[in-house]
Amino acid sequence: MIALFVLKLAAGIALMWLLMPRREVADGFFRIQMLVVLGLTVLLVLAIEPAALTGFGRVDTAAISERELSLAASGAGWLRGLAFGAAAAAWPGHIFWKLGRRTPGTLSIWLISLALGAAIVVQAVTAARSVPLWQLLLADLGTSAVLGATLTSMLLGHWYLTTPTMSLQPLRWFCPVLAVAAAVRLTATLAGLVEIDFQNLDLIRGLWLSLRILGGIVAPAVAALLVRSILQYRNTQSATGVLFAVLILVFMGEMSAALLELDFGLPL
Repeated sequence: MIALFVLKLAAGIALMWLLMPRREVADGFFRIQMLVVLGLTVLLVLAIEPAALTGFGRVDTAAISERELSLAASGAGWLRGLAFGAAAAAWPGHIFWKLGRRTPGTLSIWLISLALGAAIVVQAVTAARSVPLWQLLLADLGTSAVLGATLTSMLLGHWYLTTPTMSLQPLRWFCPVLAVAAAVRLTATLAGLVEIDFQNLDLIRGLWLSLRILGGIVAPAVAALLVRSILQYRNTQSATGVLFAVLILVFMGEMSAALLELDFGLPL
């Protein structure tokens, strides 16, 4: 569960780097961000285990065949290699951005994004699952986008404390991205809810599901509207405070979703 969460978070951050308007962001921001992803990818390399990748709680592990176990073991090797490759690209990327070399720094962003994006796909393809591949990929990519957009925008908001003259356009860019990411995640969650037997939904699971929806989907959508309104007054500190609070809710929502997956075997 930890490995999958770290993978989604790191992949989401890299996706935001790739898509955001980098020209208007100070080099120092990406210098620090490279270290964040370096730490996450190293943790991912250490946390990956074949047994943890056989189903991620999405199927009954007792029903997993030998072929699926072999496939998961192979997938774990690929994931470890891709995570190591992302870490290997993040370290020189940190140096490039520290020196203000934006072209090789951008190349590092591309390499990290491709490696972690491929890892998301490999994990979905090789893990045992009880849902179609498209549903699993939609859920994982939606979660990556929500996690990456929330964390990256919050850290970018903090960067305005050190570079107050930086354009607000990059931070504004995250508002529609948060809304779209929340919409994608909502679609994936609804696809999972259709298959749930609600007779098994007791009080505890109901609380988890409520926290998943409110924290992991509604909160980032509301944050998109709040931050957009706050930035009209160029108040980056208040916008960052909102994003920080929402980041906590998103983390709680995703952890609740992971617990629900263990019980229902569905990506929620």
